[in-house]
Amino acid sequence: MANTIDKAAWRYGPLASLVYEIDKPIGTSFGDVEFYADRLRGVSGPILEPAVGTGRILIPLLEQGLTVRGYDTSLPMLEQCRANCAKRGLPADVFEADMTTYRDPGSCAAIVIPTGSFALLSDRSGALAALRAMHESLAPGGRLIVDLEPPSFTTDPGTDPVRHWWNDEQLITLTTWHKEVDPVAQRSTRWLRYESWKEGALERTELQIFSLLWFGLAEFTLLLEQAGFTTVTAHGDYRAGVAPTASDDVWTFEATRG
Repeated sequence: MANTIDKAAWRYGPLASLVYEIDKPIGTSFGDVEFYADRLRGVSGPILEPAVGTGRILIPLLEQGLTVRGYDTSLPMLEQCRANCAKRGLPADVFEADMTTYRDPGSCAAIVIPTGSFALLSDRSGALAALRAMHESLAPGGRLIVDLEPPSFTTDPGTDPVRHWWNDEQLITLTTWHKEVDPVAQRSTRWLRYESWKEGALERTELQIFSLLWFGLAEFTLLLEQAGFTTVTAHGDYRAGVAPTASDDVWTFEATRG
């Protein structure tokens, strides 16, 4: 059962993708849009964004004049990304792929994985495989920039309040069924139920097993080095050059293919 959940139920289906678009539309930033735009300023070669989602990061980078393409395992996310690009008259070079297996040797000047999407990988062997695949896809001197949430060994018990959004006459609700933390596997998991309603009737239900890996600062640095990266640095809370701390909401690692 666990393998089935890992491979399928965590992915963003149509309702989860729609909620992401409504809740975090293009133009939303947590400091990440500005940080990535600044770190990539002046990059002349192709940039790749695995787990591109709806294009929340990709589109500002395209508007900056950078050459960016992306991929995702979620077809609904890719459809939304293409629609968002089309609205702005931007190219949508996005496609379906998995970061543990996708390789395009030596093709990228940079690879970026914002918003902690790297933590959606199913286990540490998959994480190392993904880092090795991305190392292979970078040109010599190319950079990988990836966000992670710091480790968290506690979670609030019970369920979260039901959230809701209106999409014209459609009501979308999000309910947390279950939350758990596994400090041995360094993983937090939430069972999320998305539902769409119209005129009081339930139209669609989606279950998403939202499970995230944690990595320690030294642990992830070692993984990057095992994958072949050099000159590994880390930034705390999108402050370039500021060392991460335990109180940060996000750590951003930057590493170079030698």
